[in-house]
Amino acid sequence: MGEKSDQIERQIAKQRGQLGRNLNELQSRVEEATDWRVQFQKRPMLMMGVALGGGLLLASLTGRRSRSRSYYPEHRPDGGHEHGKGTELQKNKALETFDTIKGAMIGVAANTFKDLLGELIPGFHEQFQKTAQEKHATSAQSNPAGLSKSVP
Repeated sequence: MGEKSDQIERQIAKQRGQLGRNLNELQSRVEEATDWRVQFQKRPMLMMGVALGGGLLLASLTGRRSRSRSYYPEHRPDGGHEHGKGTELQKNKALETFDTIKGAMIGVAANTFKDLLGELIPGFHEQFQKTAQEKHATSAQSNPAGLSKSVP
């Protein structure tokens, strides 16, 4: 019986050592994953994209100045109101294009960040899919016809 208890103690010590090594490895992975310097060294273009996307997102959240008619006058004192309309249309088209680019950059950054988290955190992809399915099911139940709610 003494031999069996010694065997159990050795097994416990072995498991404890393995658990300690696993915890140390997990700690180093977490430190590496959260250290932006390490991430920048590994993926410089990704980090530049994340910085750009974050800046665009921050800019969109803080709002922009109002572009009212008084800011872009239709009738100028020199009689060049037609040129002013063309310039305003060009500016609006440029702003629309920039908004589209901004949306695309945010989408790419979000997908890349999701993939990065999937690499670093075991089980993240599965949980992400489960949460997305639950969210989709909840939104389908609250709006079964798929119609947008209109406000009178």
